[in-house]
Amino acid sequence: MNIDSENYDRMISYEDIPDIASMDGVENVILYDTSYLDHIIYTTAREGRLLDKLNLIAVPEAIAQDYLHQTAIPYGTEDLEEGRLPRDGAHEITMSKKLLEKHFAYTNETLTRAIGSMVNYENETYTIVGINSYDICYISFDAKRNYGLYQYDADTFNEFVTRNLNYKKTNEYFHPEYANEIFIFTADGSEKAVLDKLLQEYPAENYISSEYVSVWKKTFNGSVLRKIIIINSIVVALLGVILLLLNRKPSSKI
Repeated sequence: MNIDSENYDRMISYEDIPDIASMDGVENVILYDTSYLDHIIYTTAREGRLLDKLNLIAVPEAIAQDYLHQTAIPYGTEDLEEGRLPRDGAHEITMSKKLLEKHFAYTNETLTRAIGSMVNYENETYTIVGINSYDICYISFDAKRNYGLYQYDADTFNEFVTRNLNYKKTNEYFHPEYANEIFIFTADGSEKAVLDKLLQEYPAENYISSEYVSVWKKTFNGSVLRKIIIINSIVVALLGVILLLLNRKPSSKI
């Protein structure tokens, strides 16, 4: 892979996102909304104000299932008391018992049968599918609504970038122009081609994907296997020499 030495330190900035989104094989790009999620994680949670409102977070199932542990998103099955997380586009919701009591008038009695019941939020009805121990409300992912993870849209991108840049600069982020946690979804069969192009143009990024892991495992395991074979060959040869010497009969003199 040929990489221009001038690009060795190049990472993906917000201004690069439209070009990446238009690459052959790229279906959509989802970005971590720093100003939205940081407010929940580092301000609201620390100040003990999570119960004051429904702090909505929506995460695509594909990210939650395969890549969530590599993100800073406060989301996951480890906080579930019962039930499950919402499915994409299904108008489902998962929240804590405290949030149900405060915002939807649930009682000790009705909480026991909360899963499967309906709640109304901003004139839309959602089915409760899980009870969460953390006082954050998880909601079905909808590409047209941003609850922490923003899906690239040319019509709304400028607002998203301006808001996040202003937030990062105000909070003295190092290199505020860099995009945080970028999720790039590719068409079937296009992952390798897209990853190769990204590695060449933005080699300083940290990448993870099924293709990347597959190549890394083959390369790493291959080098380890070669070392093991060499070491084993040497050991076998030495053992052979030792056994040969032990089995030699001393010559008799007449």
